[in-house]
Amino acid sequence: MRKIPLALCALSFTAHAEFYDGNALYEGMRGSRMDKNAALGYVMGVADTVRGISFCPPPNVTAGQLGDTVQLYLAAVPDKRHYTGDSIVIAVISESWPCTAPKKGKSL
Repeated sequence: MRKIPLALCALSFTAHAEFYDGNALYEGMRGSRMDKNAALGYVMGVADTVRGISFCPPPNVTAGQLGDTVQLYLAAVPDKRHYTGDSIVIAVISESWPCTAPKKGKSL
């Protein structure tokens, strides 16, 4: 049996990761159905990452509401679209649905 050099294996399995900035995220949200779904998936991925840490939505918040909130922000502040997509999403959803400390003496 022939052995394949390790370096050759590494080259054949390289991954390409592309991250959104605000411009790409906004364009995706305004693009084709596939682009919209990809942009919404990105927003949801970021939201899932920070849920309960810097973002605490009520149980009935939908993915569409998160996407709409981010899209409205991006439409309103084109001068901020050069920031990374994740930083924009985190800032927007954290401001919209901040985590608040439970009040002392109150039980859940």
